[in-house]
Amino acid sequence: MINLYAQQIREISVDDLQNQMRRRERGYVIVDARELTEYYKGHIPGACSLYDGEMNAIARNLDKNANIIVYGPGQAQESPKMESRLEGDAAMKLMQLGFKNVTVLKGGLMSWSNKGNRLDRSEPESIKPAKTTIMSDTVHGVDDISMG
Repeated sequence: MINLYAQQIREISVDDLQNQMRRRERGYVIVDARELTEYYKGHIPGACSLYDGEMNAIARNLDKNANIIVYGPGQAQESPKMESRLEGDAAMKLMQLGFKNVTVLKGGLMSWSNKGNRLDRSEPESIKPAKTTIMSDTVHGVDDISMG
């Protein structure tokens, strides 16, 4: 068994993420690892919420080769250990679930917003199931995912 905590988690800068989004590259998913209530208050445009409570159920149906960029709240004084941060913990869990291309946004949402980038806000009732090419062939949206 491989000790995933011993592996280096790759990081992506806000500038690199902006460039990737600007080029409209396909095949990546931005994952907000914060609580769902925080996601509703403001998140990176296009990000999906994958809070810990539902991570296993949803992640089991995603393409394990998809490029996943995880972010947390970011903090002025970050923990030196990536795995003790919210986004590092979420990245490790995704790696344990078999995802091969997991990256963490350096500085999290705080760095994103400090650079003057837009945040999207939403209300719980406005969230609709998304259809995406990164889902496995048998899953076409959230409604197809068994939560049991």
